[in-house]
Amino acid sequence: MNPEPAIWMLHGPTASGKTALAIELAQFLGTEVINCDARQVYRELSIGVARPSAAERAAVPHHGIASHSIHEPLTAASYAEWAEPVLRDVIARTGSAVVAGGSGLYAMALLEGLDPMPPADPALRAQLEDRWASDPLALAAELQGLDPAYAATADLQNGRRVVRALEVIALTGTPYSQQRRGSGLRSWPLLVREVVLDAPMDWLEARIARRSRQMMADGLRDEALGLQEWAHLTPLHTVGYREFYEPGAPVRDDAQMADRISLRTRQYAKRQKTWLAKQTKALQVPAADAWNYLRTYDRA
Repeated sequence: MNPEPAIWMLHGPTASGKTALAIELAQFLGTEVINCDARQVYRELSIGVARPSAAERAAVPHHGIASHSIHEPLTAASYAEWAEPVLRDVIARTGSAVVAGGSGLYAMALLEGLDPMPPADPALRAQLEDRWASDPLALAAELQGLDPAYAATADLQNGRRVVRALEVIALTGTPYSQQRRGSGLRSWPLLVREVVLDAPMDWLEARIARRSRQMMADGLRDEALGLQEWAHLTPLHTVGYREFYEPGAPVRDDAQMADRISLRTRQYAKRQKTWLAKQTKALQVPAADAWNYLRTYDRA
């Protein structure tokens, strides 16, 4: 692999090994890692978002890990606004940068730029929220029809996300995934190399199951229940936390909770894989041996 100056964007479904590859690549390039995961940015969330360990963060400098609060949640546009100057600083000091994470819309915002989102329309939002309350499957299907690119990676069981996306589409007449301003990384005078970690679903499912069990063993129940008073906040409407807030959830049964989280995570990973399969500009790398493949890859 030629260590020429570049921005390396590492995509991949959850549990595919992005953190380990980002560290290997950043060490090889002598640079730093910028997080592109929509939940690892929050300092209040740790176990349930598989935050990189202290040892991993010590191996190379990381940015955007536990950097924000759930009380001031980011959007894709505000993430890109935060990340761009961080990237410029890292590149100015090291010549390259590694961006890693599984949040497709955040990556798109950084790569392509996003238009400023319209403010909320209370009447429209109330109408959409009423429809979600009465028939969430119908509203999710409507979003899939209007914006399949966003629906492929979005959590369609998260009413706030579905409602907001439909609200923006109604107000702008443009798919939520295409709110682009054309001033993202692709407009920078620096090579952008995109890498997708490709993994068969059975390999991912085994890793997801192991990780879910380990999260419970590491104390996810206490972490999630300790945040329950903030369960209405958007960052907590995510797999690994919302399961503890659902009526009738078997919160004291580690095995059942691990199975529930694992199922939801697998569903999310399938949606991520659907979106990633459409990223034709990216180099597809086998997740099980990503670094060995990448370091010997010679791109003309």
